[in-house]
Amino acid sequence: MNSNFYDLVSFLGSPFAEDNRYRLDLSKREKSELYELARINKVRLFFLEKLKNLGKLSALEDTFEADMDRYLETLRTAAGISARLKEVTEYFAIFKFSKPYSHTPSDVDVLLFLPNYEISSIVSNLLENGYHKIGESPSQFVLYDLRGGFASMDTRTVEGKQGGKYYIDLYREISASYFIYISKNTVENYRTTIDSPYGPIQTLSPTADLPIVLTHSIVPEQLFTLADFYTSLSFIKHMGQEDIDDMLKLIKENNITKAIATSLSLTRSIHENVFGFVPDEVDNILNRLPSQGDFFEKQISNEFSLPYRYEPSIIIGVLMERMKNKKGLMSMLNQGLHMADPRLMRWVIYNIILRRTRDTY
Repeated sequence: MNSNFYDLVSFLGSPFAEDNRYRLDLSKREKSELYELARINKVRLFFLEKLKNLGKLSALEDTFEADMDRYLETLRTAAGISARLKEVTEYFAIFKFSKPYSHTPSDVDVLLFLPNYEISSIVSNLLENGYHKIGESPSQFVLYDLRGGFASMDTRTVEGKQGGKYYIDLYREISASYFIYISKNTVENYRTTIDSPYGPIQTLSPTADLPIVLTHSIVPEQLFTLADFYTSLSFIKHMGQEDIDDMLKLIKENNITKAIATSLSLTRSIHENVFGFVPDEVDNILNRLPSQGDFFEKQISNEFSLPYRYEPSIIIGVLMERMKNKKGLMSMLNQGLHMADPRLMRWVIYNIILRRTRDTY
């Protein structure tokens, strides 16, 4: 396993190994290298916050302050859109957002449990009350919280959202383009509310959110990061048996067992390599799913690091299993029909190439 990667995971610890005693004498160069690895793994603020708590930030103090500001401002955006939507409907949830550690998302994702004609009405209401529409795609509307000011708004629809904080994706379905990778009706009853410094945020419980996060990492992102590793461990750590049973039911109902088994097998292998044991809770879930563990035990060598780019065979396997689901199959056929549009075809090809070459997202 790559030494920097091993050092970063050892330093961040595990919710199942709370007596972590990793060395504290990181040099300036080592901290810089670990920060860069944390950045591409979507856990940079998690890393910086731990350094701060240990009194070891030094040259990274300004970076921490900027990232913490971004985190808090994005929380404010999430609480604001939650409050605004709550005034007109209860049928929504902010998803893929709540994490068991501080983080710096590029936007706030909102899922609407409504038919399209009602979604259009919701968007119109938002545009009259402090939000600006940047763009629209088959699966979502991209909005901007005007609290951030017009001068800061990034209007690009590809590789945009510069600086994060104020951007909102309103999803019609849990999908990538037209392909629905989890049916939203199966998670609608898992809406819950969490507190934030800026007010309540209506979201999904970890029972529903974790399968979405892990499937999303494969379709469409194609990358497994330390953010997925720590989200999995922390959510599972706090799940009771009833929560796990419900999550497994959701996974099987949506025909995404391969996606979840692959992600959790990777989590298991990393944890065993760094901390010397596998959490029983993770093993118990995998024992109830078709496991991909042998594959990752072979992959984790001296050069292994994250983000891990999923092999095309894994992505194809996940897609094929999802198409055993009626909604998954119909959405894939719908995707195929719309590929006759040259603009959509170019967009899909561009995104496939981007996701096979980028180091993070």
